[in-house]
Amino acid sequence: MKYILLIGLILLNFSGHSQNAIIIGETTTIHSEILDEDRMLEIYLPKNYEESDKTYPVLYLLDSYYNFSHAVGSVEYLYLNELIPKMIIVGIRNTRRNRDLTPDSPELSKKHRERMGLTGGADKFIAFLDKELIPYVEQTYKAAPYKIIVGHSLGGLFNVYTFFKKPELFNAYLTISPSLWYPNELNSQEFESIFTDHLEPNRTFYLTLANENSGNMRGNILKLSGEFKNYINAHKETGLRFRYDPMPEESHGSVGLPSIYNGLRFIFKPTQYEIPKTKEEVMQQGGPDDAIEKVITYFSQLSEKYGYEVTNEYALTNLGYAFLRIEDLNEYSVNAFKANVDANPNSHDAYSNLGMAYEKLGKLQKAKDSYEKALKMIKKTEDPEWEFYQADLDNLEKKIKAKDSD
Repeated sequence: MKYILLIGLILLNFSGHSQNAIIIGETTTIHSEILDEDRMLEIYLPKNYEESDKTYPVLYLLDSYYNFSHAVGSVEYLYLNELIPKMIIVGIRNTRRNRDLTPDSPELSKKHRERMGLTGGADKFIAFLDKELIPYVEQTYKAAPYKIIVGHSLGGLFNVYTFFKKPELFNAYLTISPSLWYPNELNSQEFESIFTDHLEPNRTFYLTLANENSGNMRGNILKLSGEFKNYINAHKETGLRFRYDPMPEESHGSVGLPSIYNGLRFIFKPTQYEIPKTKEEVMQQGGPDDAIEKVITYFSQLSEKYGYEVTNEYALTNLGYAFLRIEDLNEYSVNAFKANVDANPNSHDAYSNLGMAYEKLGKLQKAKDSYEKALKMIKKTEDPEWEFYQADLDNLEKKIKAKDSD
């Protein structure tokens, strides 16, 4: 009996521990006067959001019911691999999807009109985003001015329409297999007739297409791609960035995840700095210290352009390692890693890399100081790799003892 009771208590305890929820977001509701209804939002905030004094780019996600979980996973994974910044995700739940995501279309066939029901509310939905949702997000959360909209299918149609009607509303348009079979006069016009004045500068438009074979959707998407390329060639001063990514192996449903993953990589590609890899390349930049300064200046300008702090941590880290690989420039690695610590004083990696450089240069006590700071900092996080930092410090202390005993 005691044995059975013991097993029961163990299972009960295990069951209690196993019920801790893994939470990726929260829901909230706002009332829209423009749409005359309540709208549910799904909000993802990046790790350590509450403790941070930084602002974050915001990703506005249409069709959140279908896309929120995989969008959060893609954002976290891409950030973990140093390809995009941390960001806030605002998922917008649908109420009347066909109404909100479609522009007015007198040309819409009777068959489609009967099947889709209420349509033509895109202008109202743009007004809701512009006048109500975006101001709410910017007042409630630590939102940077940089905004991305993600739309799939009818959401992609809405992206295209919004880009033509109000391109300044978002900095980047991630547009997934847009339903350009849907007839609309504005979407069928030439770029030059729509943007009679110069397009709002520094927009980014990413476009995908799945294995769509029916109707004129494919042809209209290819036409749109051509219009972008022609406009960019004629108006380079706008800084418009565009990429068309056909994904013929994906269905209309499955194309969403790889589109968000690859689209975010493209949108934030300018944050991936090209590091000089040889001594000749370093000297062409004016030498090691000038190369360090160029990184700092580049990311300062990029932060001003994007409207939030674009981190220079990865670029300075990579530059420090580049110096270590160049025999004549080893000593300058410390300068790069010091600059990284100065720019990113809350990064355990910055201190760890500085310690590694000191160790390689034989400055063991300075290496120990940096390793101890890195270990102390990482232990305050939930990062499971703290053991590597402990091992670095333990191995260094053995090296110091061995040197002292000689």
